[in-house]
Order: sequence, then structure tokens, then C-alpha cells
Amino acid sequence: MKIKTRIILLFTTISIFYIVSFAIYVSYFTRDSLQTKFYHRLEENATIVGNHIVQNDEYNNQIYYEVRRKYLAQLSEGKDYLLRIVKDSTNLRFRPDLPLPASFYTEAIINGKAQYLHGKTSYVAVFFVDTQHKEDLLVISEGVDDYGHDEQRTLDRTVVSGALIAVALVFLLSFYFANKLLVPIQAINNDLTQIDISHLDMRLQNKFNSENDEIGTLIGNFNSMMNRLDISVKSQQSFIGNASHSLRTPLTIIGGEAELALQGLDKQHEAYYSVETISKQVNKMELIVNNLLLLSRSGFDRKIENKQLVRIDELLYEVQRNEKAVSPESRIRLDFSNIPEESHRLNVFVNPDLFYIAFSNILSNACKYGEDNTVTVSLECHLKNVMVKITDDGIGIPQHDQPHIFDSFFRASNVGQIYGNGLGLVLAKNIFDLHGAKLMIFSIENQGTNVTVEIPV
Repeated sequence: MKIKTRIILLFTTISIFYIVSFAIYVSYFTRDSLQTKFYHRLEENATIVGNHIVQNDEYNNQIYYEVRRKYLAQLSEGKDYLLRIVKDSTNLRFRPDLPLPASFYTEAIINGKAQYLHGKTSYVAVFFVDTQHKEDLLVISEGVDDYGHDEQRTLDRTVVSGALIAVALVFLLSFYFANKLLVPIQAINNDLTQIDISHLDMRLQNKFNSENDEIGTLIGNFNSMMNRLDISVKSQQSFIGNASHSLRTPLTIIGGEAELALQGLDKQHEAYYSVETISKQVNKMELIVNNLLLLSRSGFDRKIENKQLVRIDELLYEVQRNEKAVSPESRIRLDFSNIPEESHRLNVFVNPDLFYIAFSNILSNACKYGEDNTVTVSLECHLKNVMVKITDDGIGIPQHDQPHIFDSFFRASNVGQIYGNGLGLVLAKNIFDLHGAKLMIFSIENQGTNVTVEIPV
């Protein structure tokens, strides 16, 4: 998950949590406040009714009660229940048909009042000590707070709509600030894509932030690292340029002198074998030096010069002919049965010398490790690429060695006495990578190896 998405989700989630929590808090305590106020109005009503019953004539009280109920809008839907209680007792003369538990009456008598909510209907009971009658009085006021419920619904709708608007605003703000925060990082990433081994002189520019903040410190540290890396790479390039002359010249002299010595010695001479060994080892050393220099230069430059359109089938034929000249015992079969009739589809835009070296290394490996079996080179043309497959039925590559086949100087554990320097595949892969080609290797130990190269067209 991208950092931008993570920031948006985290900020939005936290904000939604707080908004929802606040909305629930407001709704709950508003509901509780409205209910408390309605209980208070019912209690006042019950008190008024009870006082008039206790202190005045019952008939007049009944008229007063009906008038009060008629014009007190908020309590017009309810009723009042008058219950007589035996003095110094909690016994009721009769219990009205109300959904009230027995504890409600007991609490009202003992504590002087009680409250109870059943659905939307509220009940408040007030107990009066009646000195003018033989029994005391319990007044129960019933009512439905339609006004409070309407007010609560209005508040809930307002809170929900406000919460939705707030969430939308929070999401937009989080998106804006995430973009704002990550713009410097995006700019750094864009600059980094332009830095490679051939452009180590490029430096990151701090376009958005203060040099004293974290981004500025990061850019400063990165540029300092690039300065050190640039000096190190230039030193290596200088060394490679000097090594190109310093190593090749003595090897060429040693090789030439060894060849001359071999021509002047009889094969039966005791020194002939030693001189021949020197000549062979010099050739191997020259191969190693050339591969190392070519590998290093391609790695440093990351540029391909002298690119041109090349017929891939002709290039493969040249590679096969050269391998046969070096190793006459090699058996190589070119399978061009799937190539199209349109010859232009076989053209690839590459550096022919580099591609020759890459395919030569792969074919040489196939012949060396193919146990004298036939190596097949096939060619196919597709819409977006040309595919070359080089297949052998040799010793293969052990499974545990395959992750390391592109490491410099690495050789598989089953090669035995077969000569190699562990640079051929590395150099080939580097060349193909520079051209945007894809190198894939599939191998099973003791069954063979299939190397596939996909070259874009």
C-alpha cells in the first residue's frame, strides 16, 4: 500500500471515529436531557394534581384537572391516575391496568416519587400524605413526549447529515494534505529515476522544504553519498582504463612468445607440454580480462553505442560458425522453421558486437555443459518481440544453485573439471538488460537447460 493511501485511510479513519463518537455522545445526552425534562414536567403535573386533591374539594379539583389537561399541549395525550394508599402501608386499594412493575409503586411510596419508561410512554408517580382523609394519595402522571421525540429526530438527522458532510470534508482534506506532504518525495523520486551509473554527477534539488527539516536533511545526506560514490566510480573507471593496457599487453606478449616457442619445439621435447600449457592459460586469462573489462564498462556507461538494425538469424548463424571453428566437436542445430517469410520482422535494433558476445557466451556454455549432445538454437517471431531459444540436454543446473547463476564468478556445483570463469552469463545478462531484452533460464539437473531470450522489436 502506498504511503499516500495509508495517510488518507489513517487520517480519515481516526476522524470518522471521533466524529461518530461525538455524534453518539450528543445524541445520547440530548435524549437523556429531553427525557429528564419531560419527567420533570410530569412530576410538576402530578404535584399540581395531588395538591389540589389533598387541599381542595374533589369536584372542583376534577374540573381544574380537565381544564389543565385540555390546554397543556405537551401532556394532552396522557392521563393521571389517583390511587389511595393505606396509611403507613405500601398496599394499594386497587392497581390500575398499567405496564408498571410492583417495585414502581413501592419506590414511589417509600421515596416519595418514582419514574418509569415503557416504550415511548413515560410514567411519574408522586406520593402525598393526606391529613384530611383516612388514606394517603398516590398520583401517577402518564404522557408521551411527542415534542421531545420530534426534537430528538430532528437533532439525529442533523447530526447524521453533519457527520456525513464532515467525513467528506475530512477525506478531501486528507487527500489534499497527503498530496502536499508527499510532493517533495515524489519530486525526489522523479529526480532519482534520472540518476544512474553514467549520471552520477546529478544531485537532488530541495525545491519545497527548508534545509533544516527532515526532507532537507535527507536530500543533503543523499547528495553527500552521491559525492563519495562519484569519486569512487571515477577511480574505478580510471583503474579499468589503465588495466586495459597494463594487462592486455603482457598477456599478448606472453601468448605470442609461447606460440613462437611451440613452433620451434618438437612435440616430443620435454618443454613442449609446459609451453603449450602456458599458451592455453594465457588464452584463458585474456578471455577473463576481456570479459571483466567489457562487463565493467557496460556496467559503468549504461549506454549502447553503434546500435543498428541486425538480422537476428544471420547473427545466430555467425555465432554458430565461430563456435564450430573454436570447438569442431560441437554439434549445433539451427532451427529456423518458424521464422516468417517477411525478412524485416527478423530485424532487431541492437549493438551487433555486444549481441554477438552475449549469444556466443550462452552457446559456448550450452556446448561445454551439454555432454557432447546436440544443442538446438531456435528462432520465433512474435508481434512485439523476437524469441531465441538455446536448448541442450546436458548436466543442467542444480536447483539450489539457480538463484546464484547471475552472480559474478559463480559456478554450479556439478560442473566438475569443465573449464569456466563464471562471467559468461553475467556478461550476457548485462548486455541483454542494456538492450531491454529479457533473459530467462529453465534448467533441471541431469536433464538439460533451456535459455530463452526475448528481444523487443
